[in-house]
Amino acid sequence: MTKPIDELVPDPRVKREFGISSMTLWRWTHDPTLKFPPAIKIRGRSFRSRQLLEEFKAELLNDALMRRAD
Repeated sequence: MTKPIDELVPDPRVKREFGISSMTLWRWTHDPTLKFPPAIKIRGRSFRSRQLLEEFKAELLNDALMRRAD
């Protein structure tokens, strides 16, 4: 079975989806404990893997639900 092709999401769209600023995106990118998807550089532009972004969102949601349950 072949693996589906992953979409590359440009950083401006990542910022809109998460509702964050450029500085927050920089901080998330440089915080190893957060495990934010790394940038993929193409001709000077930064992109993120859609699959990794969705996994990151799911992890954030799971962490929030676990904290709320406590």
